[in-house]
Amino acid sequence: MFGGKTEKYIQGVIAMTLLFHISSVTGNCTNTTLKLFDDQIQAIQKYVRTIVEDGSCNKKNAPVGFHAYMESTKTYEKGVVWVYDSVVTNTHNAYSATTGKFTTPEQGLYIFSIDTLSDPGKASHAGLYVDGKIRSWQVCNNGGGKSQWLTCSNSAILLLQRGETVYVADYYSTASIRELHSDFSGAKLN
Repeated sequence: MFGGKTEKYIQGVIAMTLLFHISSVTGNCTNTTLKLFDDQIQAIQKYVRTIVEDGSCNKKNAPVGFHAYMESTKTYEKGVVWVYDSVVTNTHNAYSATTGKFTTPEQGLYIFSIDTLSDPGKASHAGLYVDGKIRSWQVCNNGGGKSQWLTCSNSAILLLQRGETVYVADYYSTASIRELHSDFSGAKLN
């Protein structure tokens, strides 16, 4: 289930623990000894269950990253989180296509990219926020003619702690964002 050296190590620890306790119990089966033995077996089971349920054996070496885009054209009021609802990549399930927020699964240096397409005569002011504080700004103000679309792009490199939430929202006014060509990406660099 865990693969390679990790699985053999866990099997060895469990076997040694069981052998140690079985040999100490065989001659004297007091309630205290059996209770201690039972407590330790339950602790091992809880530890293994935690590893299996959170998938940490598989995640330790997996890179952290996500990429999502907007499936349809959207309008957002100032301060409302932009939801990029079509997810292409999402390791660690750290990005939510429901909330539009990325929660850092690990401490480290991250890079984020925002691309926004504005329709003719429309504008957006994308702010990259970390736990409610703006860290990067983008202006996509398209005052062009009837058939001019404007794409704006911005990147930011941020040192983040585990559990911090990163998202995009308009910091100035109402935002109009064109589908398919507007996306949000992030990845851990180290």
